[in-house]
Amino acid sequence: MLDSIRRIRLVIVDPQPLIAAALQHLFAATETFHVVETAQHVRRQMLRTIRPDVVLLASEHGSSDICDSIVAVKEAVPSAKVLLLSCHTHPEQLGRVLGAGASGYAIKDIAPAEFINAMRVVAQGSTYVDPRVEGFARRSGSSARRGDRLNSLSARETEIVKLIAEGRSNREISALLGLSEKTIKNHISRIFAKLHITARTQAVVHAIKTGIA
Repeated sequence: MLDSIRRIRLVIVDPQPLIAAALQHLFAATETFHVVETAQHVRRQMLRTIRPDVVLLASEHGSSDICDSIVAVKEAVPSAKVLLLSCHTHPEQLGRVLGAGASGYAIKDIAPAEFINAMRVVAQGSTYVDPRVEGFARRSGSSARRGDRLNSLSARETEIVKLIAEGRSNREISALLGLSEKTIKNHISRIFAKLHITARTQAVVHAIKTGIA
């Protein structure tokens, strides 16, 4: 948990300077965040020098290298939290970015107040996923309940959850584990039942929260 007195050091990375300036203005109006830098792309040396608490990483529609940018941030400052601001609402994209090390995922038309809240959640060490992402539903639960659910998974089921968190499809998981796609589907059905979830995105969040991913 960050010190409640110290403002959260924020770096904004957006390929469009005008958007970056608007985001900077939004966070400058809060008492929680201090924008220490804006940039058009991830610069490792800058991040190592500034050592931000959070990096806000904006992704243009169709960007294919966003996971590389997330990895670059985490390599430069392992303690930094990353929130991705994206156009995509598909769970496949969510799985990839969380698997790469992001702690948050928000859709670009998010309301300003909710966006600031999302950034606070990530800064405090929790995971934030925009509830409009397909199939995602936030569920509350105590750490004990999460631990019970984790312990209820077999070694094979835990392995499959980890691969789901990496953004792997059923076909890819099947090839990696040497099992049929039908067997993988059966495993996933049992995983969903044990974790009381209904979508792959919820499995990704579970993996992040319990340390599987």
